[in-house]
Amino acid sequence: MSKTLKKIVIGIQEIFPEMGSAEVTPEMLLSEIPEWDSIAAVNLQTYLKETFGVEIPLDILNEETTIGEIITFIENPNSIKH
Repeated sequence: MSKTLKKIVIGIQEIFPEMGSAEVTPEMLLSEIPEWDSIAAVNLQTYLKETFGVEIPLDILNEETTIGEIITFIENPNSIKH
């Protein structure tokens, strides 16, 4: 597990305690997070900015986005067109 994924897992578990012990993988869709909505997207966006110093546009943080795509954007912000 990459360092980036580990930090994302920590954040998801803190922000979304209802995830319980569900496994967070790069293939996981954001829609798989219980109660995923626009407020959840803002909360995740804030965590990612504070943790990685990268602002991910909200239009990227939609229910069809995978954790892997977020990792790619964090590690190479120019890789995703928005």
